[in-house]
Amino acid sequence: MVFVPMVLKGALELGILELLAKCGQLSPLDIAARLSIDNPATPDIINRLLRLLASYSILSCTLVEDKGGPHRLYGLGPRSKHCLKDAVKEGGADPFTRTHGMNLFDYMGQDPRFNDLFNKAMMSSSAIYMAKIAQHYSGFSKAKTVVDLGGGVGETLKIILSKNPHIRAINYDLPHVIAAAPPVPGKIDPNDIEGITHVGGDIVKAVPKADVHFLKSVLHCGDDEFCVKVLKNCWEALPPTGKVVIVDEVIPDYPGTDDVSQTNFLMDLNALRFAPGAKARTQREFAELARASGFHAPKYVLRVYNLWLIELHKKM
Repeated sequence: MVFVPMVLKGALELGILELLAKCGQLSPLDIAARLSIDNPATPDIINRLLRLLASYSILSCTLVEDKGGPHRLYGLGPRSKHCLKDAVKEGGADPFTRTHGMNLFDYMGQDPRFNDLFNKAMMSSSAIYMAKIAQHYSGFSKAKTVVDLGGGVGETLKIILSKNPHIRAINYDLPHVIAAAPPVPGKIDPNDIEGITHVGGDIVKAVPKADVHFLKSVLHCGDDEFCVKVLKNCWEALPPTGKVVIVDEVIPDYPGTDDVSQTNFLMDLNALRFAPGAKARTQREFAELARASGFHAPKYVLRVYNLWLIELHKKM
């Protein structure tokens, strides 16, 4: 974990990545010459640096055979084309959209392999966090209907139902995500899976009616306008006694050096990478979202690892 960022920093300071962006594939000898470095050991050192970065897909490598034996040509790899600098300087599209021509969630609908990988990652995350939440949070006990908004393939609701079997559970996500939800053998209705009804839709447009709307790792995926639209939809679909349960990062105003703060700042930059305006938020920012969408001030119920469980109750 030490050597990759150290080597990447060195390659950036030497100007190697910028050179490869301008010139395409180059040999270590060509790189040393174009950088006007006359140390005879430099080409070998550059080769050793760049083959490490190539092994992490930060650079690409082409092996060329000639009379003197094999030599390597290096170019930019897929992980070096993140467009972060362009997003900072120019604004507009997020780095993922700049790189792939569409946002993360549209891309999932076009690439089944990536969609499957993303869904499995969310399942693994849910298993870790939701086990703790189910153990310590009693806020579902009086609910008749719970809708998991952006619930993936239903892993979160399975854990909620394991502690609250009386609930009628609805998993609501984009159609291409719902299509990947695993069917149960013998079920007549493929959308009725282990007590969970899977429904495809768009949370920005409308959400199903329920006593509780559950939003785990959703609000950090969009800008304030996105969040207010989703929360207003929740307000409209909730009864007077209903609530929104949010599980998300809450970052401090001051950048603390503790593990939780560091993890959440990393998650904030991950959000910046894949969606325009996406970010982790402070308590003050969550309060603004609640106020703008018609809810009382957020109620911070418990922290689970680096995430907070937050309740929003309707203002009437």
